[in-house]
Amino acid sequence: MVDVKDATEVATKYFINLFGDKYSDLALEEVEISEDEKYWYITIGYNVDKPAFSHSLPFTRTGREYKCFKIERKTGKVLSMKIRKVD
Repeated sequence: MVDVKDATEVATKYFINLFGDKYSDLALEEVEISEDEKYWYITIGYNVDKPAFSHSLPFTRTGREYKCFKIERKTGKVLSMKIRKVD
């Protein structure tokens, strides 16, 4: 069985393998176990530079975005990675 620490490491490595160093400040944001205890839901937050304008001058603003990973507890396999919307 994969514990929460291992699941977090799996999600982080998966993210880095896909995106490399494109994003900064990766951090564990949320952890949840499914009701049947078969899956971990791990949310990783990261910074994204977004273009912005002020008085017609372009600049970059950093925003926070999130990915939620569904990881099988039995094997540690990543089953999905989804955008986590924050209102």
